[in-house]
Amino acid sequence: MYNIVIVEDEYIESESLKRIISRCVENAVIHEAPTGRKAIQLIDQLNDIDMMLVDINIPLPNGNQVIEHLKRKNSATKVIVTTANDDFEIVRHMLSLKVDDYLLKPVKQSILSDSIRKTLLVDEEEIAATRKLRQQINQLISQCDYPGWHSLLLSTLDACCAGQALHGEHTKALVDLLELLQQHLIESDDKCAASCAKVAAIIKDIQQHGLPASHYWRIMTGLLSVSEEIFDRAFKNASGDMNFIARAQFHIERNIVKNLTLDDIAAKTFVSPCYLSRAFKKSTGTGFSNYITSRKINMAKSLLQFSDLKVNAIALELCWQDANYFCRIFKKETGLAPSDYRHIFAPKRH
Repeated sequence: MYNIVIVEDEYIESESLKRIISRCVENAVIHEAPTGRKAIQLIDQLNDIDMMLVDINIPLPNGNQVIEHLKRKNSATKVIVTTANDDFEIVRHMLSLKVDDYLLKPVKQSILSDSIRKTLLVDEEEIAATRKLRQQINQLISQCDYPGWHSLLLSTLDACCAGQALHGEHTKALVDLLELLQQHLIESDDKCAASCAKVAAIIKDIQQHGLPASHYWRIMTGLLSVSEEIFDRAFKNASGDMNFIARAQFHIERNIVKNLTLDDIAAKTFVSPCYLSRAFKKSTGTGFSNYITSRKINMAKSLLQFSDLKVNAIALELCWQDANYFCRIFKKETGLAPSDYRHIFAPKRH
């Protein structure tokens, strides 16, 4: 995700810049500063600014002073200057401040787009991948596909853990997904401040500590918790169009780390347990109990691979009160005892 600040006092110019940035930078969070004072506040507030577009002739402090303040705080931030003034002394001063581009107004859209892409080193393939992931996130949430969402989220977490163990710091894919989730929440609902704050806290945790085995369970439960909040809202919007099998799958996923019974889920979907059991197997091809067991075993496999929880603790966290029973079920599903599975598949961390 890119943090981009527009420092421009003309409303029409600022709106035009926002549209251009949104088209050529897929995962941008855009901040606006109509005055030099507001720009300096943003520089002090934001941890990282990837790029700033500055009109030199803004109200005091002027653009020069804003750029000087920015360079003292974060010399790595890319800067594109836009101005109607082509005075040589101003140009020379901009060069001394090491701005990345200097564009005279009116700036053609194609020229500005090229300058932004060049300045940020935007990768077209990465843009396409980000666009695809954004669409996937939006679709899963809007359709209230809770199982699909958990599969995407937890498989991304596991892929990052495997990559980190093999190659060192390797958390970008998960952070990118969570940042896109933040954008989705901000754009779709003004009542998501608490969920956004939780996502931000998880991102900060990952960026500060990575994904060591000692943190895996904490990160997983944090992701499950924020997902519950998001999909509770999604369920309210989509439940009228969901059949009772989809509703049953929703409630299974929402309570996946709890003790689940056919009677409980049937009550939540307003059908009899017997009817739900028959219809569930006909619809999914899997029996109700086997479906839940399969979902839980997938989580257990991840915990054995990437967390430092003991086998007994994993059984308890996934609501198998009898660790021996968990071990028998796990071996039946995978062909391996939990301890053997961990020994074979857990990445060797250095």
